[in-house]
Amino acid sequence: MVRGILLLLLLLACSQAALAQETVFYKCTDAKGASSLQNGTPCAPGMKQEIRRIGEVRTVPVPVKKKPVEVTPEALVYGDFVMVSGPNMKRQPAPESAALPPPPPLFQCRTWDGNDYLGELEKPAPRCVPLEVVGIDGSQQLGMASACEMRDDTCSVIPDEGLCDAWLRRLDDAEFKLRYAGNDNRRERQSAFDDIDAKVKTSRCSPVAPVADPATTTTPAPKP
Repeated sequence: MVRGILLLLLLLACSQAALAQETVFYKCTDAKGASSLQNGTPCAPGMKQEIRRIGEVRTVPVPVKKKPVEVTPEALVYGDFVMVSGPNMKRQPAPESAALPPPPPLFQCRTWDGNDYLGELEKPAPRCVPLEVVGIDGSQQLGMASACEMRDDTCSVIPDEGLCDAWLRRLDDAEFKLRYAGNDNRRERQSAFDDIDAKVKTSRCSPVAPVADPATTTTPAPKP
């Protein structure tokens, strides 16, 4: 009798736990910039990881023959991805940099397939999206032909109040990619990092105090 009561309480506890579960999606970006979406599985070490929680998902028993409803990335409506690991922003503008000029404009852009990035062009060059090519007989033999559709990225300018944060985030991302560069792309990534670093350090966003120009520094006259 006691065993039956304990079993009943255990079944009730399990059913209550199954009624409310939080679903977490992980957006993983490797050092080459390739992104993937994972449901409930954290990203591998060394990857930039962003998470998106969709709260508690209520589930109800369904007939065995009925196909369960799958949650797709397009159905997420509980907010944007939040950075939890990867190139963490540690830099802050130095107080002495406030007198320097503002940095160049920066744009928040999105590709046709939903990848976000920061860029310096309001209208980047169109991307060639591959299209499926079939023969006259409907066959899909490899190497038969290739075709693509040109699509534009959508971009919006970063406001002045968020410009330094965006440039420093871009610098962190460039440093993250350089850290995991290989022999085939190290020179390219080093050049990209140096370019961003130079633009940041000559602006009011510089995390290091500007070095005084010796030509404009006056040396006090020696005392007689």
